[in-house]
Amino acid sequence: MRRIMRWLLVFLGFFGVVAVVMGWQFYKLEKTVEEKFTHSRRWNIPSRVFSDTEYLYPGIDTARRGLVSKLERLGYRQVSGDVKGPGDFSLNPAHIDIYLHDFGYPLEKFTGYPVRVELKQNTIARLVDLESNEELPLVKLEPEEIATLFDAKMEDRTLVTLKECPQHLLEAIIVVEDERFFSHHGVDPIAILRAGLADLLHLRLVQGGSTLTQQLVKNFFLTSKKSLSRKINEAMMAIILERKHTKGEILEAYLNEIYLGQRGPSSVTGVAEASKHYFAKEIRQISVGEAALLAGMIRNPSEYSPLRNKEKAKERRDLVLKKMLEGNVIDQKMYQAALHEEIITPKSKIKPVFAPYFIDFVKQQLGDLYPQDVLEREGLKIFTTLDMSMQLTAEEGLTHGLEELEKKYASVLPKDHAGLLQGCLIAVSPQNGYVRAMVGGRNYGVSQFNRCTQGLRQPGSTFKPFVYLTAFDPSRSKKAFTPATQIEDKSFTVKTVQGPWSPENYDHQEHGLVTLRTALENSYNIATAKLAMAVGLEEIVQTARDAGITSPLTAVPSLALGSFEVTPLEMAMAYTVFPNLGMRPEALSIMNVMTADGQVLEKKNLKIKRAFDPAPVALTTSLMKGVMERGTAAAARALGFRWIAAGKTGTTSNYKDAWFVGFTPELLGLVWTGFDDNASVQMSGSRAALPIWVDFMKKQTLELAQDFTFPKEIVQVDIDPKTGELATKQCPRTFTEYFIQGTEPTQKCGHGGGKTLPSSVPARSEDF
Repeated sequence: MRRIMRWLLVFLGFFGVVAVVMGWQFYKLEKTVEEKFTHSRRWNIPSRVFSDTEYLYPGIDTARRGLVSKLERLGYRQVSGDVKGPGDFSLNPAHIDIYLHDFGYPLEKFTGYPVRVELKQNTIARLVDLESNEELPLVKLEPEEIATLFDAKMEDRTLVTLKECPQHLLEAIIVVEDERFFSHHGVDPIAILRAGLADLLHLRLVQGGSTLTQQLVKNFFLTSKKSLSRKINEAMMAIILERKHTKGEILEAYLNEIYLGQRGPSSVTGVAEASKHYFAKEIRQISVGEAALLAGMIRNPSEYSPLRNKEKAKERRDLVLKKMLEGNVIDQKMYQAALHEEIITPKSKIKPVFAPYFIDFVKQQLGDLYPQDVLEREGLKIFTTLDMSMQLTAEEGLTHGLEELEKKYASVLPKDHAGLLQGCLIAVSPQNGYVRAMVGGRNYGVSQFNRCTQGLRQPGSTFKPFVYLTAFDPSRSKKAFTPATQIEDKSFTVKTVQGPWSPENYDHQEHGLVTLRTALENSYNIATAKLAMAVGLEEIVQTARDAGITSPLTAVPSLALGSFEVTPLEMAMAYTVFPNLGMRPEALSIMNVMTADGQVLEKKNLKIKRAFDPAPVALTTSLMKGVMERGTAAAARALGFRWIAAGKTGTTSNYKDAWFVGFTPELLGLVWTGFDDNASVQMSGSRAALPIWVDFMKKQTLELAQDFTFPKEIVQVDIDPKTGELATKQCPRTFTEYFIQGTEPTQKCGHGGGKTLPSSVPARSEDF
């Protein structure tokens, strides 16, 4: 008896210690479960960056805008026949049918509906609402998601509530993953026994005994590492979770936590994100068949993905449907209908990082507003100004353009140069300052240096318009000048602190007396430098400052020829004053920031101010129109650019930088090319930058007949283009020039004393 008592005490002591240890472990696990599971924010939700909304309207060339590619990037899925639900589109030679997605805009919840885009060739002829049969003036396509700001886990997740999930999805998941979910208390002994017998019968692991609650615990609290201690902790935590929380809370957490595949480096987590990824639908919109497919994927998302293997996905879906029928979750009619559902998915693609240089620019601006951890966990929606079609055209155009330059001008480019020829392209809506496209280099993977915003380069002759703008403005210039004023294009030398300075023309020639129009159209350096000296260098610096140039400027003679350094974005925004008649907007990339529940945190208002009087700006723009028609950018017409536009080429000394800044009334584009180490490209702006600009602008939807507007104080006068004096009937050539009223020439040209043409008439918009 003493021996029995001794062993009994040892036995009781052992189990007492085990009970204490287990009790302590249970206490610690309970604390862990409550701390994490009851937290107001269970998951870090990545913030999403969106492009601007795109509008379709009659007159749009769908091929040029890449409408089908746009729909595929937005996750629409192509179907044959009629579009039946959000995310569907179908193609027909005469029309494109699109069932628009639902989308949550700032201050607006948009509900999708089916539309028909009627085509005449590739151009939109008419838009029709297929539900009401009403003609529509325009159709709004939702923004594209261009970036996701993840935390270290890289989980792409869209939170969903239990109420937002269709009943057939919940039932499909429970039937296939844990049919006794509402009966057990976290661990299911019957399921464990059944799984053990199945494994023993097949002599391998064929069935799991984990409950839905255990799966949640493993994914949410633990790791997938297989060990006895992990399985014990998993079981204990599942019991704790069931004791503390309702089945509804557990099921909802499971729906948001479950892993359902991989999209590049990020995981597709939760049923809501999976529904968008695999079916281009909101979770509430999926069918019975699609619900069964999602439920079936939980066991092995890679093997049963419909994007990778539709046959295996269908087999697994049909098995789940059969279990749903046997469990009386669906009836025979629903079963047959779901069984015959075609599996239609969006075009399979790894989620690319669109517009990487622009995204870096946006991140930099966001960093001034929100800490990094907020961006990685709060699920913010950032709406930007980016035009995605324009951006893709810009990226392709810059890369292709630089490659063509390297092939075509290999003989003049430096031999065996270590780095590739580089460039940048910026497109801006001048009226509001929206940055529509930004490409900071030819390959982001190779170099993340953003030449648009970080590259300081000499602007060369692209600065000259600010010299002429100063000259035409009576309130800024020391002397009065008009486009017809003559100036001597003859070599001179001026003493500076650095020593004697003598400007030289690009063609190494002198051109005698020329009008200011001729000087700018042909980019004469000598004439422009003389003009700058007469106008006043300090006054020109102030003009540049008023245009928004913030980089260091010094009032030295070489200033007029762009000898200082600026960023391309700085120069692009300075040029917006020309199509805007002196109004200067600030560069804008972020329009709105919205929380996950729809609250608008940031709404960026347009910041536009009057920087210049309209009249001198209009005169300068008229000279830059001449640059396109007769001057250094006339090659644009030969390259097929037929729209009304103005602009200026730029080439720096020793050919280190080649620029072109050009604009229509609605869009401004800037191209810079050069080497990062300042090696000479041996090419002018008209040769190295203008063709890239033309290629980009030709692919945009621009108003062919739209011209620049200008103020009423501008008048037209017919002059002798050589002397700038009033034209007579004896003039071999006449030219209609523009003047601020009261500054017109009064002297007749020397070709004869015949009757002069009318001295001045109000300028007409279509002539400017």
